[in-house]
Amino acid sequence: MAAVPPWKSRPYGKRSDAGLVRAIGVAQEAGTLAEHSARRTAEEARLLEERLAQEKAAGQTRGQAVAASAATLLDQAEMKAAEAVRESARELNAKSRAEEKDRYLRDYLEPKKKLGLMERLRRGLTKKQIDKDIKDVTAERTAWRTEEGEARTAARDAKVEAWALIRTSKLAEQFRDVDATKFAPDDVTTVTERLATMRGQLPDIELRIDRRDAQKLTRLQGEATQYTEAAAKHRTTAAAARTEQARRADMAKRHPELYDIETKARRSYAVQQKRAAAEQSRARAQESAGYHRTPPNQGRGGPSAGRR
Repeated sequence: MAAVPPWKSRPYGKRSDAGLVRAIGVAQEAGTLAEHSARRTAEEARLLEERLAQEKAAGQTRGQAVAASAATLLDQAEMKAAEAVRESARELNAKSRAEEKDRYLRDYLEPKKKLGLMERLRRGLTKKQIDKDIKDVTAERTAWRTEEGEARTAARDAKVEAWALIRTSKLAEQFRDVDATKFAPDDVTTVTERLATMRGQLPDIELRIDRRDAQKLTRLQGEATQYTEAAAKHRTTAAAARTEQARRADMAKRHPELYDIETKARRSYAVQQKRAAAEQSRARAQESAGYHRTPPNQGRGGPSAGRR
């Protein structure tokens, strides 16, 4: 009998029989979940570590691959932006030439129509020739205006296409700080400046991606270890509870009197614990009620100390 430790000193000795069953069930379920998480996380870590090793052997990390892909995309976007710049220049040239023709008509040819016959003869001009000159210059002005509009449209389309190459790609998220996920800026100068900013960010993007991969691997390996340790802890808990179950079953067979004494003691202990918990709960409730009770307003009903 001396070999049986007192029930209060045994692990789970204070638990009821039903409490032991619950403890075993909870520990088994938690252990199974932890083991599953450990296997899943360890496999994820293994695949990532394998991928990183392959990248290292190939001489290009994921960060380097993303940066290279972004550089190629930026090449295409910059070509489109350059096209937009050229078209904008063509637009300005056409606009300038149209304005020149407009001024020529307004300041030189149109006034000739108002000349009298004698003045035209003196200058060696004919009405037919004046009308022809006005018609020719008007046609030239119209042609320049048409080219101006076409160039403006081409510049706008090229600018939008340049920005869309980045905005619609998977790389847009890497350039959120220059609004790459939003629609194109209004002017091609801003587009060109932001594309240059993106290119300048490529080294940082490469390092950031590779750093995140390394950090993820470390995190996954750490989590796998934690899950494995948690699973072992839960299994130990279940084993300890089963040991207590087996001890009680053996005691019931070999020493029924002692078994009955322990069972009654545990029931009494459980009742005492419930009463103590109830008392603590009531005490906390009373303390909370006293803390939140509004104190009487001492500033009302009496004269001020400075008054007589």
